[in-house]
Amino acid sequence: MRRLFGLALAGALLMTPVALAQQAAPRELAFTVERDGAPFGTHRISFSGTADALTVNIAIDLKVDFGPLTVFRYTHRNREAWQNGRLARIETATDDDGDAFKIVGRSTPDGFRLDQGEASGSLPKDILPTSYWHRAALDRSLWLDTQSGRLRNVAIQRIGEETITVAGVPAKASRYRVRGDLEMELWYLANGEWAGLEFVARGSVIRYQRITPADVALLPDGAKPAPAIASAAP
Repeated sequence: MRRLFGLALAGALLMTPVALAQQAAPRELAFTVERDGAPFGTHRISFSGTADALTVNIAIDLKVDFGPLTVFRYTHRNREAWQNGRLARIETATDDDGDAFKIVGRSTPDGFRLDQGEASGSLPKDILPTSYWHRAALDRSLWLDTQSGRLRNVAIQRIGEETITVAGVPAKASRYRVRGDLEMELWYLANGEWAGLEFVARGSVIRYQRITPADVALLPDGAKPAPAIASAAP
């Protein structure tokens, strides 16, 4: 379960950073996480700042209890700084049931440099992390793993439109299938907001249920729908 949690859970939301950053007050996107239909934890993302300096804070807290005992625990903290739509800095810390991980990265004039993490060194300037909130990741075939700092090759296919539940209300969403170093299903609303996630870990189905209503002032001037992607080969 550990590796898959690190790959699929580290990170998650909705539109371009510039559009979101026009909201000065902090905004939050929240999910409950289920394991085989049972409560497993939460995944929360908050946004604050301006169009020139957007700050994104991500918190994932998961655990499995057996009676009075906690038999599995996962925590992940991710702080991203964005400047003019570009990832300027990222710092994450993860406790994967006792195994600790940390990555630190920053933009440079020539690209993006990972100072701490498995892929330490120079990375592409347009690299995007596996926090999923930036839907432009659907156009990429290379993602930065926010737990380990490893580069992940992925291929993405748009499956089609489905009806899912968002904050207890039916909503139309586009489903995307991710294959390669990561395997998962992602859902985005028509306005671009991240709406769901599902993957399998050690035979258990892990699913995100969004508890934040759609259009909660997260898109001040709207956002274009995520592009229809046939495939993006690694």
